[in-house]
Amino acid sequence: MAVTRYIRVLKEEDLPIGKSAIISVGDQEVALFNYKKKLYAVKNKCPHKGAPLGEGRIEEGVIICPGHEWRYNLETGDCMQNPYMKTESYPVKVRDGSIYIGFKKDDQKILGSEAYNLPSELKFNISSVKKPINPEEQL
Repeated sequence: MAVTRYIRVLKEEDLPIGKSAIISVGDQEVALFNYKKKLYAVKNKCPHKGAPLGEGRIEEGVIICPGHEWRYNLETGDCMQNPYMKTESYPVKVRDGSIYIGFKKDDQKILGSEAYNLPSELKFNISSVKKPINPEEQL
């Protein structure tokens, strides 16, 4: 049975409106966005050609891939050009001023009770917090 476990990734104040962060989780990356005061997280790799979605721009709740302009719904990960293509989206919560991203795991033993006990595949680092590519757009 898949269980969603939330991992603290940032303080809420570290990701202002209109910014994105790329977060490494094991061997994959997650793009976290603060778009119009709401937080969204998607896999940072575009399913089309692998470009980093966290470096794309957002228009009307849609992330536009910087590689070939493929478009994905921020909330669901659905691709606008191809209904059979989708990027993974992750649930995001804010609690006590911290941002948490939810990851589904089949094995309930993967997380320790303390942050320092997390297995290496779930430890993360934040490589960058960026300004939107399209500065005219008010996020």
